Amino acid sequence: MDTQTIDQAPSELALHRVLWLLKFLRGVVLHVFLALGATLAYFLAGIDNLYPIANDIIRLAKAQGESPGSAMSATAYGLLVWIVFVALLAFLVWVYLSILHVRRRALRIQAALYLLIYAWNAPGKWQELEFAFENLDIRFAVLAAFGTLMVFVVFPLALVVTLWVVSRATETSSFTATLDPRLAPDRWTYCNKLLDLPRTPLRTLSTAAAYVLAVSGALVLVASLMYLITAGSTSNKLALLALYCGKGDQMPDCVTLSSLWAQRVSLGMLLAMAGVATASLLQSSAKRLGGLSIADVLKRPDDRFLLYLRPFDTDDVILPKPLLPLLSSLLSFRPFPVRIEEELFDVADGYRPLIAVGKPGGPKEALGGLAYRTYLDNSEWQGYVADKIRRAERIVVVVKDSEGVRWELARVIREGAALKTLFFVDPAIRTSADWQALANMLIPLLQTARLAPPDLDFDSRPIGFFFAGGRMVQVANDNRTATSYRTAFSHFLAAPLDAET
Repeated sequence: MDTQTIDQAPSELALHRVLWLLKFLRGVVLHVFLALGATLAYFLAGIDNLYPIANDIIRLAKAQGESPGSAMSATAYGLLVWIVFVALLAFLVWVYLSILHVRRRALRIQAALYLLIYAWNAPGKWQELEFAFENLDIRFAVLAAFGTLMVFVVFPLALVVTLWVVSRATETSSFTATLDPRLAPDRWTYCNKLLDLPRTPLRTLSTAAAYVLAVSGALVLVASLMYLITAGSTSNKLALLALYCGKGDQMPDCVTLSSLWAQRVSLGMLLAMAGVATASLLQSSAKRLGGLSIADVLKRPDDRFLLYLRPFDTDDVILPKPLLPLLSSLLSFRPFPVRIEEELFDVADGYRPLIAVGKPGGPKEALGGLAYRTYLDNSEWQGYVADKIRRAERIVVVVKDSEGVRWELARVIREGAALKTLFFVDPAIRTSADWQALANMLIPLLQTARLAPPDLDFDSRPIGFFFAGGRMVQVANDNRTATSYRTAFSHFLAAPLDAET
């Protein structure tokens, strides 16, 4: 058996440059859905204020339809806005999928389209800003300049650069692992993964409440972020003032209105900052509520599951925080640092239940965001684990030179389950002495079972390995962050095993 090495380090560094964009696109997709619904509700049924940030878009469409000499009515302008929203939604989904699947030609076309669209809008926005600074309240003008720069300069240019970076990526497993459709068995799961919502089965009142909290947190987060990024939609407010105030003697009223809007937007941005904190609290509360036991998720003997084996002290090992660029850091509201089990559960959630044996003496309540647990006496755990090794669809084991892990490894090999197992190196193993001890324990076991070549070594210090295509696949990644382990696990789950080919 030969070996293959997948070096995910370069791909991960590129992925960190686009994490902000993936999160931003998720938020914008939800924002467009909300704005689309609010616009339809107003122009079809006269219902207002469903989604406050869409109010300025509605007012602007009405103003353009009601202005003298307009070629379209206000309702026609509303329909045009709806069509633009649908086109924007389709474009955003196209961009998102192109990033995940690294469609190089599509990414370059999207970058060019983005540049053309915003270059075409730039002269009109510049004239509006000149009008604001010359005629309106200076506070409003400053807020409008900030919102316009963010919406029409900062994010478009950052997006174009990011799309270009992805189009030039070499090793692409980190991108596909971010939202691999092979790990979402149905559309419900895929949509929830797309929006970063829980996929835990809604089988108890607490998990249903957790889902509601998570959705509420996502809505509050998107509304708050969009308000902050657009500075309270001041660019649309300014377009409305420029349309009305350049004619007749309405300028004094417009100055007063711009002053009032400046005060309201300033207060609204403070509330939006509080909204971000509230969203984080809602999502963390949802995570705590969403826990289930193994008995809750495995109802029948033939239910499929993933088995997680590890030394119990791995539960306390913290993974390094990824070194995120500025925009990724600003838009990454997921708490860091994290434990390896949290990353594994998030990848598996909605695909297969990830189960584990609980640490003796540890907390026995069902903890959300972690593998589904059962708690056993010392006399029971080996028989239980042996049965689960035989029945598991796949296994992930964190390898360390300890008595319990040695027994688990021997059992995995004895049951012929090594070919469906991902062997992760314990994140705490760092020094040369630790690696030598690991090699002395692991390599003889693999070679005795004819699972590794005679000259096997771990000089590349991989974060893990598995078997596929008749070879040992070593996953190398010098970063060893939370991203490193989740992408390796996703790659393993999506790869066909020898028994499946």
